[in-house]
Amino acid sequence: MKRLIFLLISINLVFSAVAQVKQEVIASAGGYNKSADNTISISWTLGETIVPTYVSQDGSLILTHGFQQKLIITSIEENIEVPVTVTVYPNPTSELLNIKFEAPVDKLIHVQITDAQGRIVKNDRIEVSVLQKTINLQDLSPGVYFMRLVKGTLINVYKIVKL
Repeated sequence: MKRLIFLLISINLVFSAVAQVKQEVIASAGGYNKSADNTISISWTLGETIVPTYVSQDGSLILTHGFQQKLIITSIEENIEVPVTVTVYPNPTSELLNIKFEAPVDKLIHVQITDAQGRIVKNDRIEVSVLQKTINLQDLSPGVYFMRLVKGTLINVYKIVKL
């Protein structure tokens, strides 16, 4: 009976720990490529710290810190929208930040800039049919900020360095 209780508690702890894993990355750039025969894949991000990978002696357990771990997601609801290419420059910046779109904006975009502690320090919006928007960061102190562009269900996050 004690073994059964111990086994149930152990299983519960394992499932609780697995359920709390959240993969997320905030980076200023990145990419993903596969070889033609799908035998090799590589993904990368810019602005992410380098972290080690540990492998057990028998090779049965691999522990990777960071965000490049394989993740399989089964979608419950699909929001089909055409993503738009966005260029944010200059980064780092000392005063003005430009947001340039590949095509005119077809839907209102909300801009939210947060500091490293997650506090919102600036809100703005990009109106429909705009190709480029300039945001003045002169009133912010030097440091690292994160800019979220929210267009309907699509959200892009960019790391901004203010000099």
